[in-house]
Amino acid sequence: MILVQRYMFKQMLGPFLTASAAFAGLALLTQSLTNIELIAEYRETALTFLKVTLLALPQLVGLLSPFALFIAALVGLNRMMSDSEITVASASGLSRWGVLSPLIRLGVLAMIANLAVNLFIQPLAYREMRESLYELRTDVAASLVRPGSFSRLGAGVTLYARDTDSGGHMRDVFINDSRDPDGTSTYVAREGVIVRTADRPVMVLLDGNVQQIDSDDSLSFLTFERYEFDLSEFVDAAQVLFFKDSDKFLDELFFPDAVSVARSRGVERLYAEAHYRLSAPIYNVALMLIAAAAFLGGQHSRMGNGRRVLIAIAIALTVRMVGFAAQSAAADDIWMNLAQYLIPVLAIIGALIIIFRRARSARSAPEPIAEA
Repeated sequence: MILVQRYMFKQMLGPFLTASAAFAGLALLTQSLTNIELIAEYRETALTFLKVTLLALPQLVGLLSPFALFIAALVGLNRMMSDSEITVASASGLSRWGVLSPLIRLGVLAMIANLAVNLFIQPLAYREMRESLYELRTDVAASLVRPGSFSRLGAGVTLYARDTDSGGHMRDVFINDSRDPDGTSTYVAREGVIVRTADRPVMVLLDGNVQQIDSDDSLSFLTFERYEFDLSEFVDAAQVLFFKDSDKFLDELFFPDAVSVARSRGVERLYAEAHYRLSAPIYNVALMLIAAAAFLGGQHSRMGNGRRVLIAIAIALTVRMVGFAAQSAAADDIWMNLAQYLIPVLAIIGALIIIFRRARSARSAPEPIAEA
C-alpha cells in the first residue's frame, strides 16, 4: 500500500477496533445476565462465572464482526469525505480500486479472523463451556446444600449443614427423613461429604448418630462412625454431557456419526451449521462494501450523505437477515445451503457495480464548455 492507502487503512482500523470492543462489551453484558444463575443457584465464585461468560464470546464476536466493519467504514469514509481527503486523493491520480483497496484489505483480514473463530476457536470455547456447565449442574453438593439454611430435598426429607468448603465437605450435618410412614429418622453427624459411587450418589456421614421414632412413639438411638445416606432419589441421573451443533468441528458436521444425526434430527441441520461457518465470514467484505457504496457510489453532496447512509443501513440489515433466513431454511432443505453463499456474494457484486458505475459515468461525462 502507498502512503495514502495506509492512512485510509488506519482511519478504518481505529473505528473497527472501537466498534468491536463495544460489541464485545454488549455481548459480555448479555451473557453475564444469562449466566447469573451460576452465582444465584450454584454459589460459584466470580472467577467461574467470568470463565463461562468469556467462553461464549467467540461466537457472538464473530457474529457481530461484519457490523463492526460496517460501522467502521461509515465513520471513516464520512470523516474523509467531509474533509475532502478522498476527493483530493482521487484528483491526485488514485484510482477507484486504489480507494477501495484499504477497505477490502481490512475486510479480508476480518474475514480470515472470523473464519478462524468459526472453525477452531468457537468449537474449543463452547466445548470447554459445556463441560464446565455440566460439572456445575451435576455437582450434587452445590445443587442440594445451602450452608446455614434448611434445604428441602424432596417430600419428607430436610437437610441442614452449618458450613461447606470448596471440596464439598460439610460440617455439622442434620437430616430429617419422614418418608417412611412407620417412623421418622433423624441423622446428625459431625461431618458429611457427597460422593458418587458406581451406581448412585450418596452422602457419607462421619461420627454421628441416628434417632428413630417408631409408629408406637418409641425412640431408638444409634451412633455410627460412617453411614451412607442414599441421594439417588433427589439427583437427576439422566444428565448426560453431549455437544450441540455449535460445539462441533467442521469435519464432525460434514461427516457426522449416527448419534449426532439422531440428536440433531437429521443431517440437514448439521450441514446447515457447517455451511454457515464457512459462509458467514463473507459478510465482513459484503457489509463493508455496502457502506463504501453509500459514499463512493454517488455524486458528492455538500448537504451530506445522510439519506444514502440510511439506505445503506437498511440494505445491510436486510442482507444479514436474509442470510439468517437462508440458514434456517437450509436446516430443512439441503439445497438452500447454496443461498448461504450466494447472498453475501451477490451483495458484494451489487455494491461494486454501484461504486464503479458512478466512476464510469464520471469518466464518460463531457467536459464543461467555458462560456465566452
